[in-house]
Amino acid sequence: MQRRNSLKLSKDSGQNNFRWNYSCAILNGVFYNAANAFIGGSTVLPLFVSTLTSSKFMVGLISTMEGATWPLPQIFVASLIEHKDRKKPLYIYMAILRSLIILIIGLFIIFFYGTTPKYAFLTLFVLLFFTYSIAGGISGISFMDIVGKSFPSNRRGSLWGWRMGIGGSLGVIFGFVVRFIIKNINYPINFGVLFLIATFFISIALLSFSLIKEPVSNTVIKERKTFHTFLSEGLKTLKQDKRFKNLFFSRISFGINAMSTPFYIIFVKQHHNIPLNNVGFFVSAQISGGIISNLLWGGLSNYKGNHLVLRLAALVTALPPILVFTSYLFNPNLIFDLSIFFLLGFGIQGIWVGFPNALLDISPENKRPTYVGFMNTMIAPVLFLPTVGGLIIDYVSFNSLFVLSLLASISAFIFATKFKP
Repeated sequence: MQRRNSLKLSKDSGQNNFRWNYSCAILNGVFYNAANAFIGGSTVLPLFVSTLTSSKFMVGLISTMEGATWPLPQIFVASLIEHKDRKKPLYIYMAILRSLIILIIGLFIIFFYGTTPKYAFLTLFVLLFFTYSIAGGISGISFMDIVGKSFPSNRRGSLWGWRMGIGGSLGVIFGFVVRFIIKNINYPINFGVLFLIATFFISIALLSFSLIKEPVSNTVIKERKTFHTFLSEGLKTLKQDKRFKNLFFSRISFGINAMSTPFYIIFVKQHHNIPLNNVGFFVSAQISGGIISNLLWGGLSNYKGNHLVLRLAALVTALPPILVFTSYLFNPNLIFDLSIFFLLGFGIQGIWVGFPNALLDISPENKRPTYVGFMNTMIAPVLFLPTVGGLIIDYVSFNSLFVLSLLASISAFIFATKFKP
């Protein structure tokens, strides 16, 4: 049945445009992942923020801002565009805004650091990055709907695999570029340069997806629903659809696990005496984990199902905190620390492949924005938990945070086991 539906979807989605759209979607992911090497939320960004403030709360807040604000507005946006035949115009408007803002951030760091009080500089940086991030969330519904109706289920796994495989390979190389820039260019110009380079790749990524020839939805609901009706339908789906419910709580658990992600780089720097200029190695290690894992995740998604991807990803996400606890038993070297980031990339990529594909698999075409928007917005608050993680470190300890992360991985595995395709 799934194979038959996939073939039907491929035909209905504009078979003549499939190769073009597939290439554009891959290029979007390639350049976006390349950009992430320069301003990654688990490596470069937390290090830059830690030079502006000693507050782990702020490090956690800013480092996870893009990932957490991406799903936040989607239920509101979905209620506005679900009835529209085409969703791409909204994506294009937000793409232009995001490219401009990330450029402004790079220039802001270069020209205004040192001439502005540090607290004012940090405040303005947060506001700019928040605007960049929330614009990405507004375009997220358009992105997911276009992917859902352009590519059949049995091709999405390989789509995400190619996006990360090629982009991640570039990211590994760029990790050494990051190390060179941080080491050889004076602070804070070095971080400003990283943002400017990221601007180039992000702009190409957004342009690539904007060139997709969006299929027209034949089953779209023509009348716009009130937000109250839209929200009621989402709550009804959560109560009645067991697959949706288990996927929801599995994703919540993954979000709790990820609250520790920005702090591994801070932990190894403080506790294992890793020099700042070695951050490029950790960027490369994490991206390498994502690349190599695609050999597993893409194939499992296409041929075995996304339920299995989520189960194995949950097991992998339990390994980094376990390695942290193991490091107290001996004097860890650089290779050991790199393995932590390798596994971070491995597990994160599994979530990125398994969760959105599983969500699209269970979403009826005419209600896809409802399913995607409600799911993503409801899990959004959990994605802000790294800010809580920063408070846990400030007032309790690193170890308490990593214990909580480990327990969340176990919870994610339990709910993923209950999720049936």
